[in-house]
Amino acid sequence: MVDPTRRPRDFERAWYRYAARLLPAEGGRWLDLGCGQAEFLELASERGLEGMGLDRQPNNARACRAGGRAVLVADLGRSLPFRDASLDGASLIEVIEHIVEAEALVAELARVIRPGGWLVMTTPNVAHLTYRWRALTGHEPKQEGYHYRFFVRRTLETLFAREGFRIAARASFGKQSLLSKLARLSGRGRKYKVRYAVPAALEGLLAQHFVWRLERVERPET
Repeated sequence: MVDPTRRPRDFERAWYRYAARLLPAEGGRWLDLGCGQAEFLELASERGLEGMGLDRQPNNARACRAGGRAVLVADLGRSLPFRDASLDGASLIEVIEHIVEAEALVAELARVIRPGGWLVMTTPNVAHLTYRWRALTGHEPKQEGYHYRFFVRRTLETLFAREGFRIAARASFGKQSLLSKLARLSGRGRKYKVRYAVPAALEGLLAQHFVWRLERVERPET
């Protein structure tokens, strides 16, 4: 199993680039939850958006502070250390799949993000073609034991809608395995992958990762 406390610093993870496309022009007071070693915070700062990090791992927090980034150490499985409606926005980049009580985390985000605020979120799509093939051939989902939650589009939309978030923009992406192999053979590098933006209508099937910007609206009446 991958040890998340010892992952190397890596700016080349595709979800950073696609998520950055959805950042608002003005971030306001915002928080990157599960910030790791501040990769996404630094990418956002290149666009003029200065945010604060939050991570449960002290070694990640130390790395962030060494780079001059403000960061808090906190467990995303517990209440967030912020007042109601005190944030303009937040980012959740490849994090929600690691949270056992994901519903409680989304409820906390709805509490601390003001109405009209934003949330940029990415997570794997367990209904992607590669996951379906793994299931048909008798294999467990990828990264079982490292990821605790596995989402499809409908369940993810429902989870956020229940707490008063609506999808405002999408930048979900897929990967073309055959073209990736051909590109590597042509000298593009051992880890090179051909990725492409997925239209909303095909997102549930072809998106390898969901990449959404959600807007915080009032919770629907129950």
